[in-house]
This record gives sequence, C-alpha cells and structure tokens, in this order.
Amino acid sequence: MSPEGPERDRRSLGDLGLLVGLTVGAFVVRFARLLESPEPPGTDGYYYIVQVQHLIAEGRLHVPDASWVLRLLGLAAWLVGEPIRGVKGMSALLAAACVPAAWFAGTRLARASASEAPSLDRERLAGWVMALWAAASPTLMHLAGDFPKTLGAVAPLLIVLGWGATARRGFWAALGGTVALLLAATAHRLGASMLGLGGVGALLGLALRGRREAPERKWPLLVAGGAALLGFIGLTRVLPNLLHPGDLGRVSTQLDLSLGVPLPFAAFRLRTTHPVQQVELAATWAGLFLGLVLLWRRRALRPLVSALLLPLAVCLFPLWRRDVLDLGYRLSLLAPLPAVALAVLALPARLSVLVRSRSAMIVSLALVLVARWGFDPTQTPPYARYRKLIERIPRPLPELLIAHQGINFLYGHLTWHEAMAWAPEQDLDRTRIGRIVWGVRDGEWITYAPVTEGLPTATRLDSSYLYVREDVFEAFLARVKEEGDEELIERLRDWRNPSQIRPVSMLRNRD
Repeated sequence: MSPEGPERDRRSLGDLGLLVGLTVGAFVVRFARLLESPEPPGTDGYYYIVQVQHLIAEGRLHVPDASWVLRLLGLAAWLVGEPIRGVKGMSALLAAACVPAAWFAGTRLARASASEAPSLDRERLAGWVMALWAAASPTLMHLAGDFPKTLGAVAPLLIVLGWGATARRGFWAALGGTVALLLAATAHRLGASMLGLGGVGALLGLALRGRREAPERKWPLLVAGGAALLGFIGLTRVLPNLLHPGDLGRVSTQLDLSLGVPLPFAAFRLRTTHPVQQVELAATWAGLFLGLVLLWRRRALRPLVSALLLPLAVCLFPLWRRDVLDLGYRLSLLAPLPAVALAVLALPARLSVLVRSRSAMIVSLALVLVARWGFDPTQTPPYARYRKLIERIPRPLPELLIAHQGINFLYGHLTWHEAMAWAPEQDLDRTRIGRIVWGVRDGEWITYAPVTEGLPTATRLDSSYLYVREDVFEAFLARVKEEGDEELIERLRDWRNPSQIRPVSMLRNRD
C-alpha cells in the first residue's frame, strides 16, 4: 500500500477535527456575545420575538413571511422554551453553519482554479482559509445580531458556489444544488438577488471566455439552475415577502445617483463599527482588484470569476444609500463573501505548505474570538423607556397603533396588539387607530390641535412623546402645514413620526 494513502487519511481526520473545532468555536463565541444583553439583539430585535411567539402560540407568523429562517428561529424558541434565548441561539447556529459550507466552497474553488491535477494541500489551504474567515468574521457576527434572515442565505450561497465551481455530475449533485439554490433564494430577498447577479455575471463570463464548455460538465448547472428558477417563480407568485419583479418599484424609490463615498466607507460614518470589522469590510476592495486580475489572466476561470465580481461590485458600488439600514448598507455586509472567494482563487500554490504545520492551524483557532467585535449587543433601542411609554397609553388599546421602529414590535410583544411603523392606508378607519407622536411640545399642541367638540385630547407619555388618535393627529398636521410652522414640520417629518404608507410589495400574497 502506498504511504500516501494513510497520510491522506490522517490529514483528512485532522482536518475534520479542526473543522469541528472551528464550527463549535464560531457558535460559542457568537452565542456568548449575543447573551451579553437580556434584550433581543439588533434594531428590529422584537420583530423576530413577536414572529416566533405567534408561530408557537397560533401556528402562524404575526407578519406573513415565506422565509424558512423564521421557522427555524421559531423551532429553536420552542425547544428552548424562551423566545429571546432561542432566537439568539439559532442566529449563532446559522453563523456557525457557514464554517463547513465555507470549507466545502474553498476546496471546490481550489479544484476549479487548478491548471493541472488539483493538489491536496492546495485544497486544504483554500478550505482552511474560507472556513477560518467564516468562523472569525465580524461581519457574520453583525448579520447574526442585526439580520438573521440575511445570514440564513450565506451558508446556502457558499454551497451553491462550491457546487457550481466544479459542476459535479449526477442526480444527487443536481438535487443538492437545486435545494441550496432554493434555500438561498427563500431565506431573504438579498439571497435571491445575489444569486441573480451571480447568474448574470456567469453568462457575461462565458461570453468573455469565448469558448464553450463540454456539455457533460455544463448540464448539472443548467438542470439545477432551471429547476430552482422555475420553483422560485412558482413560490414568489403565492408566498409573501420573496423577491418579486414588483419589488423594483420599492428599490427605485431608494435610488440616489449623486456622487458620494462608496460603501463600505460610507457605512462607517453611519453606524458604530469596530475597527476590526472596518478592516474586513475595507479589504473587500482588495478582492475586487484580485478579481479583475483573474478576469484578465485566467481565461478559463472567467465565468466563475465574473459570477463573483458582479455581486461584489454591486455590494461595493450601490446606487442606493439613503440611511443606515437601507439596501446598500445591507448589501455591503455581504461583500466579504465574494471577496474572500476571489482571494482564494488567487492564492499562490506555494502557500500550500502552510497547512502542513498542524500547530499553526491549531493556533489559528484562537482567531475565532475576533468574531465578537462585529456586534455590540448593548447597542439596542432604549427599551426601558419604550416600556414606560406603552404602559401609559390609555386603555382600551386601539385596534392599530402607529409607532416608530423600536416601539412597534415591542408593543406587539407586550400587548399582542397590532402596531406598525408606517402611516395607515387610506381605507383604514382613523378613529380606531392610535399614534405615538414624537417631538411636539405642549404649547404647540394647544396652538394647532383641532377644537371640535367630542374629539379626544392628546395624552402626554413623557417629555418627548404623546399619544393621540390618528384622525386628530392628521387634523393637527394639516393645521401645522397650513400655518407654515417649518421648524415643527421638520420634526414631524422625522423617522420617529411614520409618514410613508407601506409599499405594495410588502402586502403581496398576504391573504
């Protein structure tokens, strides 16, 4: 027996042990970080809590949504018996699942980029680099805290990347690719968007390459991609909150064609970001440069490189950047995924010797601790203050409450009544709707409030907020605009006074 066989098996077992260690470490570090605050993480933390509470109690989500991630969060909350801890645990688990998926993607990328027979050490190096990034990434920690649904798309996207890089033949490979495609597309709209951009990029790369691939290698991609696309088209026609052509109208409202600092640098000014995460996000520009070099020098890799370059370019050069939680900001948090993949494709073969040092690989496990700097669980809305506001709302509670982000889902969590951070649609009865108004002083309310007999008065909740019925508020707002009080009008336009009606895309397929 060749001595290479036992040596290969020994290395494979060692790699498996290290991969398990990375995965467990990624989960523990992120879960421990999320547990540092008793509140649910992120700006929309109570959105997820309300969703899983209703799913457990009623068998349906409070806000209709087709994402499978919410069902997993609900399962975790049911198993743990406590929604906040369950959501945090599953968010950490979704981040940890990216580690083996990244290893798979890395090894397959190494095979695809090898000009000769692929080297075992090169595959191990590529897999290790990808897995170590997934375990230590502050940005994946950020997604776990702020955007679990978006995070749910990352592991399937990595599997799609690894599967598509080598285009393995066979029924099971095609089935696995189809499932991964559908999981990525149905986790969140951004997952489907990244897949669509990757597909367009691959087609452009095929055109740039100028020669056809062997049919026996291409058909698994075509079959799985076609099946997933047809399945997704069917799902988006009947299920809510999936990517749909109708979403283009919502995206167009966020377009900003003015020149500005490109992301992620613009995001650093909009939100508190740890320097370690800033380094990770800024390094994605290096991935863009490496991708362009590969596109020029590696003709055979152009479809794969283009499938990564186009999504990365959109993540780094978005035309929409209106506020901290806008589409461009969240896209920038996905930029490390294609950037790291491009860096792996560009790894020099001579670096493969690094994976022969077992001690260095074990020491690298400590880098998992870096992940905790991607999210500060104590940076939550002032929920203690919001709880007091909700306690002071006059009873009986309205059928619907208009309240800004942070209050709306906390209100639903505490009262099981409906609240939203949007202005009500025209066909809703204003006399059955309440509103929490920010920034109106008592003297201003007295000056502009309607004085019609029988109308309810406003209730002061604290120094900044008051509660009033929606029809009374709208009459007050009309009077303010009529009198031209620009300073007060500016306060009433603040995000803490919801003024936009929900986009039609948010209501699609809800019934």
